[in-house]
Amino acid sequence: MTQRQDIHELQDATAWDSKDHKLGLVGQVHRDKDTGRLAWITVSLGLLETREHFIPLAGARVEGTNVHVAYDHDTIKDSPHIDIEPEMGLSPDDEAKLSRYYGL
Repeated sequence: MTQRQDIHELQDATAWDSKDHKLGLVGQVHRDKDTGRLAWITVSLGLLETREHFIPLAGARVEGTNVHVAYDHDTIKDSPHIDIEPEMGLSPDDEAKLSRYYGL
């Protein structure tokens, strides 16, 4: 994914996993606090799913209104639960926990 992408281009995009399975609509888009680069999106997996799962944008590609991430559904489904207020963003501890989980 290039940093030319804008947050508004990713919000409400459709997310697809690494095996081209539809994940759902992108909910939130977060920047890395140190670099300001787009770093994470959230997606609720399934119709009845209320929890938003954080997915790294590292290795992702955007094609029109679709974002293809570099991780499969099961990896994303089992990611650590991070509960934040959207306007607050990820804390350094939360970002470190997610980065360790995804091997970044």
